[in-house]
This record gives sequence, structure tokens and C-alpha cells, in this order.
Amino acid sequence: MTQSAPTREALPAPLKLALEAALDLKALAPQILHVTTVAGYTDFVLLLSGRSDRHVRGITESIVDSLRASGRRPIGTDGLDEHLWDLLDFDDFIVHVFYHPVREYYDLESMWSDAPRVELDLPAEVMDVSGLSELTPPDVMPGHRGSEFTAFEGELDDYDDDDDFDDDANFDDADDEFDELDEADPSNDPSPRKLP
Repeated sequence: MTQSAPTREALPAPLKLALEAALDLKALAPQILHVTTVAGYTDFVLLLSGRSDRHVRGITESIVDSLRASGRRPIGTDGLDEHLWDLLDFDDFIVHVFYHPVREYYDLESMWSDAPRVELDLPAEVMDVSGLSELTPPDVMPGHRGSEFTAFEGELDDYDDDDDFDDDANFDDADDEFDELDEADPSNDPSPRKLP
């Protein structure tokens, strides 16, 4: 059964307020995903891009200040020390504010590709990221965000950020079909976060 996304007008008021606060600070390429049946721990995910760490910080502060004025505070935050990927957990929705190259690297939209998108009807210049392709990615990408508080208890127990799958005892494709390729091509190792 396919779940349809609500319209922008039907979004919860605090989520609309977060979107407006981000747009006031010129956030780019906002996406709202309806993840209730996909993620289970929240209803919506708001994804935003910024042009720099200072821009990300400004967007994040604008969202927090706007929601605080309406009586809402995040129940969890992550990434606020470097502002390359800021995460704000408001329980029924989560906000990810990215420095755009980090957003492209982690590509959360693909991870939740089966989640319905809310049609935001925003101007083309807000959605246009063509000018962001020239931004320099950070030397080292930030780690994954929110694993301590954006999942059900035990949901991420099998996830080990340090597991590089080099040890056949940890991961074996059973048929040995790709073993030679894995050994011959170091780019198949998913563990390094340092970019070329």
C-alpha cells in the first residue's frame, strides 16, 4: 500500500514554522519526507542545505529560536559543534541542516526513497542547487548523526560505525564471487570518510 504525503498546508504547525524559519535564512533545496511507515520513530524529516558552516549555523539557530518562541524545544540535537550536519529532533519531526556537499555525500533522500515527498510549491531559486556544486567538501566528512536518540531501542544494535567489513568473519558474501574484487580495489572499503 502506497502512503501519500500530506500537502504543505496540512503539515503540523511546528514543522511549517521550522520550514519558514529556514527559508527566512535562505536555506536551499528543502525537502520534507513523510517517513511514518518507513522510519517508525518520527513522522516527518525536513532536509535543508546551506552554503557554509556559518550558513548552516544561522539556519539551525533560526529554527530553534522560532520553535522555542512557540513553546517547542528539540528533545535531542547533534552536530552543533561543527555545523556541517546539524540534526534537531522535535520528536514528531526531525530537521537535518546540511552544508550542501555533506548532504550530497550522505544522500538521505535515497535512503528514504520510498518515503512520500511533501509538495512544497517553492520558487525555483529556492530549489536550485546548481551553484552549490562548486562548494569545497570538508576534508573529513562528519560521522552519522542521531543514532543515540532517533531510533527505537535496539534498532541500530547491529550497526557498528567502525566495522569496515575487511574481516571475513564479520562479513562474507558466501559465494566468494566478489572476494578478488574486494581485495584488488581499496575503493570498495566503505570505512574511510576522508575524501580524495
